[in-house]
Amino acid sequence: MPRIFLPEKEMSNFDTALSLVPEIKDLYDRLYHFLWEEVDLPKDVKEKVRLLLANINGCQTCMSLSYTGDPVWNGPIKRAVNSSDYSGFMEFDRKLFSFITKYRWDPKEITDEETAWLGMHFTETQIIKLLALINLFDGFHKMIVSLDLYDFCSIGGSR
Repeated sequence: MPRIFLPEKEMSNFDTALSLVPEIKDLYDRLYHFLWEEVDLPKDVKEKVRLLLANINGCQTCMSLSYTGDPVWNGPIKRAVNSSDYSGFMEFDRKLFSFITKYRWDPKEITDEETAWLGMHFTETQIIKLLALINLFDGFHKMIVSLDLYDFCSIGGSR
């Protein structure tokens, strides 16, 4: 049961919660669609970011979904987060996951080497989009989990 009072609506609990402040819902929706639909960042990178953050934040439903239609990353990312062992991933993924985790917990600790690594794989524009995507998905999952809004995602559904 959601941890805040939600008026009866024909939307998910998450969308209903956001609609309590329509300006915020509109901005979230616009940012989400822009970041997910833009083609500058590869969809598999976006999916890995989304799944890693869903697992870190404990968003069970989001962990089970694939926004790309291919759940190939769901199990491996879940196992890696649960065991803190990312050794089964390619170096690019290990560094991406390490960066995301450090960025979430202590962004001041990101090293020049880590920033240089990002610059080797992403343009400045892509880096800004990547950071926005991390913040968007992290925020979504934190709201869903903290306010118990799990009906936001439906198993097998899409956003």
